[in-house]
Parts: sequence; C-alpha cells; structure tokens
Amino acid sequence: MKIGQEFHPNMKMKTLFLTYLVLITIPLYVLGLALTSYLFLIKEYLVATVLAFVYILPLVVVTLFIGYWIPKYYSSIKYILSENEVRVERGVWWKMRHAVPYSRIMSIDTIQGPISRHFDLGTVDIYTAGYTGQAGGSGGPGVRRSEAAIIHVPDFLALREEILGVVRGKPLFASPGEASDSIGQKMLEELREIKKLLKP
Repeated sequence: MKIGQEFHPNMKMKTLFLTYLVLITIPLYVLGLALTSYLFLIKEYLVATVLAFVYILPLVVVTLFIGYWIPKYYSSIKYILSENEVRVERGVWWKMRHAVPYSRIMSIDTIQGPISRHFDLGTVDIYTAGYTGQAGGSGGPGVRRSEAAIIHVPDFLALREEILGVVRGKPLFASPGEASDSIGQKMLEELREIKKLLKP
C-alpha cells in the first residue's frame, strides 16, 4: 500500500459474507420447510399456513435484505494510510470514520477465521493506549473491540508489518505532525541547558 492511497477490502469479501449468510440460513430453511411439510402431511393446513407466514416469509425477507446490504456495505468501506494516521471509513446508513494517529498505536493484531482462510482474507485490528471499546470486536464476542479495523484484505500480514514499520519510526504520544528528529533536538537543547546550570 502506498502512503496516502485509498484502498478497499478484497472483492472476495462479498462472497465471504454470502457464504456466512448461506451457512446460517440453510438450516433455518430446512427446519421451516420440514415442519411445514409435516403439518401438511398430517392435514394441519391452518397451522402449516400460519407457520409459513410467521416463520418462512420473514426468513425470506431477512435473507433478501442481507443479500441487498452486503454489496452496499462492501462499497462503503475505505482505508487510507496517510502520512500521520490510519483512516477507516464504513457504513451504509450510519457512516463511521476512524482516524488513528501512528503515534498512539500500541498494538496491532491480525485475525483470520477458518472461512476467511479459505478465501485468503484477514483482518488487521489496531489498538491504542487506554482505548476501552466495548467487547465484541472483529475477533468475536468477548474480545475488546479495536479502535480501527482493516477488514478482509488479502495481504493482511504484510499490511500489519507496514503499519508497524511506520509506528516504530514515530515517537510515542507525539502530536501527529511532530517528527522524531525535532523531539531529539529539543531534548538535546534541554540537556545542554541543564549542563550549563550544573557547571560550578
């Protein structure tokens, strides 16, 4: 990734999300259709019809809605590694924008589930000092949410190393525009002043 260049999740993210959708909904459809068929066989037509309207119809609506939402969500995601910070934007209806200065980054984790591994995709979670996001992040329930997550990218390990390389070159908790050379220069000047004061 080039500094300042916008990039997006891999196109396979849409297939990954559709796979999740199929894996969740197929057992629900099988259960609903089996119950409805059984009720028709035992001539409980009214109960079977109610079950179809109460269970199967809402399931179809939810499946179609999620199928519509997946490409919209994919198109909403943008990442930028700028000179001073990592920027993440996403959201179909509620837009979220996160900007994490390199100088605040304390740790970077990578996550790859079994299905994501099949599609050769992974997530880079970025944490800062003292950030206490609620549990249930991209690592799953009970995992502290990262301040910024770069989700479903193919070269996620290389991306992690690239961000770590930039982080290592930044002084911790410096202002975004403050270079490490200028901080070193200031410290040197202060030490010289202290040395002058200590001279008899």
